Amino acid sequence: MIISNSSPLILLAKISKLNILEKLYKKISIPYEVYNEVIIKGKKENYSDAVLIEKHINEFIFVKSLNSEYKKETEKLKDIIGSGECEAIALCMQEKAKMLLMDNLEPRKIAQIKGIKCRSTPGILLEALENRIITFEEYELAIKELSKYAWLSGDIVAYFLEKGYKIKTKTK
Repeated sequence: MIISNSSPLILLAKISKLNILEKLYKKISIPYEVYNEVIIKGKKENYSDAVLIEKHINEFIFVKSLNSEYKKETEKLKDIIGSGECEAIALCMQEKAKMLLMDNLEPRKIAQIKGIKCRSTPGILLEALENRIITFEEYELAIKELSKYAWLSGDIVAYFLEKGYKIKTKTK
């Protein structure tokens, strides 16, 4: 099972690459708080990505509830990281998830300490390139487009472009 936090959903929707999640993972689960952040609050703010993401709820994005044991886990983390991030980490623990899709570094560190494998949005795009879901040209454009919406340092953009280029030259 793959669990996602808010930012990968929002960012992939903004760059018109949300379908990559279905192609890579078949289905992903999100906790209710991520649904609340992305869909409910997003629609209140008239964010177009909220509507795009909502179309995929119960298609390949599924909302999953936390049981009481893992709701307690979120209480331990709420002073350190956001509610959606807390619930995403707790849902990974509850479901013994294979991976957590999450961008913010601090919550990713917490997840990794708890033994959860994490992947960022640029990492998702790289995986899509590796699996030939997107071409190198689409990958390069997506990474550059992503940097308009997400805070990515020049070093991170260069790192992912270089990794993508190595895959491109390896598959020729």
